[in-house]
Amino acid sequence: MRSRCHQFGFVLLLLLIFVACNTKPRQESRKVTPQQLLEMNKKMVGAESEVMDKYIADKALEMQTSETGLRYMLDKTSNEPLIEVGDAVSLKYTTSLLNGTICYTSDKNGLMNFVVGKAQVEAGLEEAILMLAPNDKAKLIMPPYMAHGIAGDGNKIPKLAIIIMDIEVVEVHKAGDEE
Repeated sequence: MRSRCHQFGFVLLLLLIFVACNTKPRQESRKVTPQQLLEMNKKMVGAESEVMDKYIADKALEMQTSETGLRYMLDKTSNEPLIEVGDAVSLKYTTSLLNGTICYTSDKNGLMNFVVGKAQVEAGLEEAILMLAPNDKAKLIMPPYMAHGIAGDGNKIPKLAIIIMDIEVVEVHKAGDEE
């Protein structure tokens, strides 16, 4: 038994010496400068923009582009006041990918309810909802940075996905209204 312990100790010592002797100095990792990150981001946003524009052209959609890159098409049927930050809204919706895969719908999941300006939904939806009033509809195409970003939603929306949302404002409770 003692001999086995010595053999094990000797093998362990040799292993440590071998590892210590073969350790090479680490190569200096390449550092990415803030300017390089900015350029990479611009290229990625440009590529996403091209994909969205091609989709819009292929489908012959008449969409507008906001300063943030959100593509939207509004079907305004209401003369009621626009939704504002702090309002509670209920939406019918369908969320899909550019390839047509439907990810989520109010038909299966129920209405989407949120308070505008509380960061409870995608940034693209937050932006678009402020252009709408009760009973209005919209089609939105959101680049990843306005939707679920580099991680996706961890369920049905993959990483870096451009998403399409068809929405209809069903109900609005103005901020400060008592029920």
